[in-house]
Amino acid sequence: MLRRTTDRRFGGLALPTIIMTTLLGALIPFGATSASANALNEVTDSTSPTISYTGSWRSTASPSDLGGSIQFLHSSGSADLKFTGTSVSWTSRLTASSGKSAVYIDGVLAKIVDGYSSTTRYAQTAFTSAVLPRGEHTISVRHTGTRNAASTGSNVIIDGFAVTDSQDAVAAPTVINTLEAYRYAGCPAATVTVTNASTLAAEVSKATPGTVIRMAPGTYSRVSLKANGTSDKPIWLCGPRNAIVSAGSTQSNHGITVSDSSHFIVAGMTVTNGQKGITVRRSHHVTVADALVHTVGHEAVHFRENTTDSVVIGNTIRNTGLIHGPYGEGVYIGSSDRNWCSLTACLPDRSDRNSVINNTISRTTAQSIEAKEGTTGGVIRGNVFDGLGMTNADSWVMVKGNDWKITSNTGTNGPQHGFEVNGSVAGWSYRNLFANNSAKVDASGFGFKVYEPNGKGTSGTILSCTNTVTGAASGFAVAACTP
Repeated sequence: MLRRTTDRRFGGLALPTIIMTTLLGALIPFGATSASANALNEVTDSTSPTISYTGSWRSTASPSDLGGSIQFLHSSGSADLKFTGTSVSWTSRLTASSGKSAVYIDGVLAKIVDGYSSTTRYAQTAFTSAVLPRGEHTISVRHTGTRNAASTGSNVIIDGFAVTDSQDAVAAPTVINTLEAYRYAGCPAATVTVTNASTLAAEVSKATPGTVIRMAPGTYSRVSLKANGTSDKPIWLCGPRNAIVSAGSTQSNHGITVSDSSHFIVAGMTVTNGQKGITVRRSHHVTVADALVHTVGHEAVHFRENTTDSVVIGNTIRNTGLIHGPYGEGVYIGSSDRNWCSLTACLPDRSDRNSVINNTISRTTAQSIEAKEGTTGGVIRGNVFDGLGMTNADSWVMVKGNDWKITSNTGTNGPQHGFEVNGSVAGWSYRNLFANNSAKVDASGFGFKVYEPNGKGTSGTILSCTNTVTGAASGFAVAACTP
């Protein structure tokens, strides 16, 4: 079984401790391995891109869930995971509205699982496979449309999967999609130290997987960078706060531009005095961590042009929009549909599965965070917003993409509303989840403003009752919260 015990820290991310009983009979704590079991234990959260979902899956959050949320489905569809190992378990919530699900291993029906429980039970092992030949396999959990007579629905719920490989013991398990893996405090020992922008650019251009570049204190001119590490050997660029990248003017130029890169961490330094602070283009698995980005003409941090699976974490952002207030977002993900033809060949800017976590954002003229139409599956979590000086926006967070999770953020001094969904572009602004947010609005609007051009409730927006709103003269939202 999977059971929740106390919280622990893994790579800087607070996750529930999970204890798994495998078919080998060993108890293996999350965050450690058992030598007697001689097993690698890999936990895949429901938000991981390694899970392939088909059908109309939606999300909801609870701190009792593995990773803080689940995916659920009440119509035809499936969730598939390819894995290498000797056993796999499926973790789920058991609820009064859960149905019977069919579990297949390598295309063969293994079991019909009844997910019904009269009371909600979190992080439960719904299924564990028999011991499998070591190698690559696929688990598929499929909606059947059938249910226990006592159940009120036929939902399928995915909280995660746990894979055991009994032939390959390692020092610690791998957790897929750990969003806080790379921080400035964890920067490894430098392989090279640089003192100016030209040397910095040269060292990044020749960096190989595992290279660690440290910036010495000093002032650097703007830099354009390209680096490609690997998932197990990323490339690091680390600078203390007094390593200052200045683009020279808020009227033009970007402080740091990262293009066509992967598995590249940019952490710690100060970026200032540019039209934009840090821009990431056509890249994946890039982390911008623990930087100070301030005094810029437009946005502080911008992920665009199909940048995916990347993270903005732990940064301090302030004083944006100094030359054009409407462009003064703190963090901007994707691009406007008006710019798709110039940036992404007239197709949506699919800057998908990006995460904006634990940043402190203030004195932005536009939204603290905006997730544009065209983006899907991102996370906005644990950020702190102050709306003072927000002259060109009416909310801290604007979501125009699909399937975003906006959780555990705190906002004060709302410009009008707290959080906002705007469905002004056809096909976008659907199925976004808001949970555990604290909105101290103290303004004339709503805590949550949801614009739905096709009618109330048509966007599938979920506003959990775990959100708290104070000082919003118009109230919590037009719609009631979801328990």
